[in-house]
Amino acid sequence: MRNETGAAGRGTGCTPQAQARDVPPSPASVRRELQIFIWKVMIVIGAAAVVYAAAYAAQVLLLLFAGVLFAIFLVRLAGYIQRWTHLPRGAALALVLLSLVALSFAGGWMLSTMAIAEFGKLATTITHAYDALPQDIRSQISQGTDLSKWMDQLRSLLPPVLLGLTDGLIVIFSGVYLAVAPEVYQRGLILLVPPAGHERAREVLHVTGEALWLWLVGQFCAMVLVGTLTGLGLWLLGMPVPIQLGILAGVLEFVPYAGPVLAAAPAVLIALSQSPTQVIWVVGVYLVVQQVENHLIQPLVQRAVVDLPPVVTIGAIAAGGYLFGLLGVMIATPLAITIMSIVNMLYLADRLGEGRHFPPEDKVPESG
Repeated sequence: MRNETGAAGRGTGCTPQAQARDVPPSPASVRRELQIFIWKVMIVIGAAAVVYAAAYAAQVLLLLFAGVLFAIFLVRLAGYIQRWTHLPRGAALALVLLSLVALSFAGGWMLSTMAIAEFGKLATTITHAYDALPQDIRSQISQGTDLSKWMDQLRSLLPPVLLGLTDGLIVIFSGVYLAVAPEVYQRGLILLVPPAGHERAREVLHVTGEALWLWLVGQFCAMVLVGTLTGLGLWLLGMPVPIQLGILAGVLEFVPYAGPVLAAAPAVLIALSQSPTQVIWVVGVYLVVQQVENHLIQPLVQRAVVDLPPVVTIGAIAAGGYLFGLLGVMIATPLAITIMSIVNMLYLADRLGEGRHFPPEDKVPESG
């Protein structure tokens, strides 16, 4: 009888774990689990928001970086004018800005004069070529020309053009404000690091700024040489407005890879209004200038200023174009220079003790 009772007790009895499972959770434990769950959801939402904001803020950060480049350009030119004329910094900076505005208006006037002078010739040539086509081809072309479609395409191009103008204004105004008081923004960056690292942060900013200035000098030298060679070659061919075309080639040299193609397009169109043979000669001039630029001008310029490894340059331009379009292509190289300078100083030199390899010490010393 005792065995049966014991067996029944063992069969109906509950283990401590089972008893714990049967006990309903207390309100405090439910509240704690709910808080943990809410925190996990908030962390996931926050991480997604950070990624989303970074994707859209990257364009703004790139524009601000371009403004930094423009500020470095303005500050250095103003410094040279101060040295030569002993003017106050504000007056020297104002003189630089007025000179840039005057040059921009003069360049725009020259390019518009070129466009107006050659548009009539080009339109006449295209009209003659159209009239020389067979009647069936002309009818097909006329049927495919729909004014409404052209207007729709122009409307679709208007927002990107306005956005590009807005981006340009952001770069210009941010660069001007940075150039007016660079010490304020430099001090703000230095205060973001602990006090023990203030001096090192100041050295990093100095070296990075010097490296970017040397890159700008190299780009300016390449632009001048390419523009001069292009204008001279077109003048020898008897092309109209060779000076304007040379200036355009020099300015677009700042845009890697795509710039030379964009610069050659108007010259080819103008040559088309003269003869097919002239087109071949004009294309030959641009190809020769590019070969000289790639194999002579750029190596000499980079050896004299900042020698960035070619693979790094190509990779940076490809990544910048893929991620951020034309703006990424234009500032990919200076951004790579900035990253390499910081990595060399803070990681290779400070962490690994390997010394700084970029930019070279003989070109950019750390003491500013």
